[in-house]
Amino acid sequence: MEKREEERTQKKGTSSGGVLSVLMGTAIGLLLLLLFALLSAALIWGGLVPEEITHLLLTVAAGLCPFVAGRVAIQKGSGGPPMAIGGGIGLLLCGILVSICWGTTGAEGFHGPFVGILLMTMAGGCLAGLLGRKTKRKKKKR
Repeated sequence: MEKREEERTQKKGTSSGGVLSVLMGTAIGLLLLLLFALLSAALIWGGLVPEEITHLLLTVAAGLCPFVAGRVAIQKGSGGPPMAIGGGIGLLLCGILVSICWGTTGAEGFHGPFVGILLMTMAGGCLAGLLGRKTKRKKKKR
């Protein structure tokens, strides 16, 4: 009887840990996405990269950022299922990108490359969740 109560309290604690992991991962992903956007803008402004591949750079960055942020949040977070954490990070980053696009360009901004960026953002977060947590190795006693 006491074991069941302990398991229930442990399960209740993981939901808040999962939310905190998602928020931490979203903050990391947003920071990485802004840094990659700044880097691609600097490369284009410097003439090192042609303007025609701007959407490709941003699509790759949009897939990489939630993946890296999801892996960090899953490994360093305090609990929760990995797929929910990775999917939540991808979903929140998609929501942030949609709100920025809607606020700056309105409905005209939702075209093919932007939809690809949103799909890559969601796929990056889900891929991080699919990979799961690393298994902890037990130390051998001598």
